[in-house]
Amino acid sequence: MIIAQLAVAFVVAWFYYMIAMMMTTYDGVLSMIFQPIMGAIFAGIAVTLCFILGLPIRFIRSLREAWRRLWWLPLFFGAVGFALMVISWLPPFRQTVHDYTMDRQVETFQPAMALSGWLLSVFAALHFWFPLPKFLRRAHSDGHTQA
Repeated sequence: MIIAQLAVAFVVAWFYYMIAMMMTTYDGVLSMIFQPIMGAIFAGIAVTLCFILGLPIRFIRSLREAWRRLWWLPLFFGAVGFALMVISWLPPFRQTVHDYTMDRQVETFQPAMALSGWLLSVFAALHFWFPLPKFLRRAHSDGHTQA
């Protein structure tokens, strides 16, 4: 289960990064080559950070059980994260920065809203557990935890 969660979180992080880069900068072939690589690097860093921040959910039994009971909470966090990213692009929140490589002004996301929305979405994707029907659950003893 953890491998699937890591993969889903990485794809979410990379996809959001690529959308954000397409909306703010494009300088030709170099963007097509280097932005996916940079997206993979930043997505890996974000997933690692969110994994470390979510370790208490995985290791503290009472917290893990509460997180699983409130299975809809990561969906809510993901929706809030997505909403923050969308709102950060709206005209009242956009910021204009100077791009020194192209020597022009570029409109960009409001950084705090976009970054917090991105990380919240990655955290939600990484730590999402959906309740399985009883016939699909593994039988487990007290010494073994279910992933």
